[in-house]
Amino acid sequence: MAKIGLKRKKSTNETYLEREKKCSDELIEKKEHLLKDRTKKVIDKNNELDDAMVKEEAKRLAEEKAKEEAKRLAEEKAKEEAKRLAEEKAKMEELKRQEVKATEVKEIVSDELATHLIEEEDEDEVIYGSKKGIINIDTISRNFKANDIVTINLLKKKKLIDDKICFIKVLARGTLNKALTIKAHDFSLDAVKMIELTGGKVVKLKKNKE
Repeated sequence: MAKIGLKRKKSTNETYLEREKKCSDELIEKKEHLLKDRTKKVIDKNNELDDAMVKEEAKRLAEEKAKEEAKRLAEEKAKEEAKRLAEEKAKMEELKRQEVKATEVKEIVSDELATHLIEEEDEDEVIYGSKKGIINIDTISRNFKANDIVTINLLKKKKLIDDKICFIKVLARGTLNKALTIKAHDFSLDAVKMIELTGGKVVKLKKNKE
């Protein structure tokens, strides 16, 4: 008699275990996929941050380099300018004379050098008044001796300016034929040139604030 093989029917328990295993495998696979996806996003984000930091650092270094270069160029320019002014001043020393006319100083001394020749000083004497005024260099020259120190109060004493003037500007005019130290609140550049060319000194007063 031929044997007939019977296929054993899986038990309900075995079927349940298989389903559980399958669900577990699927869950593990999903978790692994999710973890890989999250890891990739984190890596991509970190790479973006790294790129941004690299760009920011490169920008900062470029700005620092540009500042250093600008500073170096400014220092070189300042040195060249100082050297040029020193040479011009030395040349002016050779051109000093006893007498100088307002009409000739423009060709002898540059405005830039004249600006650098002005000394500043705090107003150290009391000057009464409330008005501003002007005085020409030739007027001063006629009324003071060589090497005198000219001040606003002396100008008032000599009746060369109004007693109510407390602020004076010296202007170039005519001829200056002596060395004078002139203290005033302002000077035209040509007046500065005339004073310096005759061996005098320009002192610009800084008015005290009450």
